[in-house]
Amino acid sequence: MATYNSAPSGDDVAGSKFFKKFLAAAEGYLKQPTRLKKLLTDAYAKASEKKELGTLAHEAWETLQSLFRLIKLSISGEYTELPSTTVVGAVAVLIYFISPIDLIPDFIPVLGLLDDMALLAWFSTSIKHELDKFHAWEQAKAATVVNPDQFTSNRLSMEATNQSAKNAGTSPYPTAPASTGQSATDAGLGSPSSATSPTSSITKPVSDVGPDGPLPEPTNESAKSAGVDDIANTSDGSRDGNVGQHNDAGGNVR
Repeated sequence: MATYNSAPSGDDVAGSKFFKKFLAAAEGYLKQPTRLKKLLTDAYAKASEKKELGTLAHEAWETLQSLFRLIKLSISGEYTELPSTTVVGAVAVLIYFISPIDLIPDFIPVLGLLDDMALLAWFSTSIKHELDKFHAWEQAKAATVVNPDQFTSNRLSMEATNQSAKNAGTSPYPTAPASTGQSATDAGLGSPSSATSPTSSITKPVSDVGPDGPLPEPTNESAKSAGVDDIANTSDGSRDGNVGQHNDAGGNVR
């Protein structure tokens, strides 16, 4: 086994017997979804641990995250732009990463991750074009997703605006057609003027007039004084007159 006092190059690690062994094993992982899932879980757990300890650089962490997503979405068939040979290489890199025995065993302090990081940097550089395409695809996909919080905010804003307009009574009144010489009342249109009482300057809403509004006030001053409705008097009088005429028509009533 070669001894390294400094970080080996990516070419050194990629050409080692360890990586070649893991590269051959990667195809077997792709045929076993459960085994592949465990690989991704273990690699993520190790990367998280090293990141918390400060032995994994932020750039390496981000690259590993990209590989996790790249492998997962490619295997699921959601992302189809990645060549199968690249998927195999990405899986081999993760196998190398979690293996405690490789070019520089992980139990060696400080140096244990140097070969892992060198291989990761080498691989990410060799597939940079593929990674750029994948990241662009992710961004385009994210842009098509509706943000639920933003949707709720917009909906609440619209409801508040509609409620304010309703409370303010800003529903427009219809007006008479132009140049007809008709008032809105003659035109059969509801308007503030048609809803105004002759003895009051207060404008009633359109909904308070018309067929569904209150009955008209008595117009006969005497009827007003007596508290009797003109309409009722006329109706009663006609009925009484008719009755009288029938009585005067003669004939014995039996």
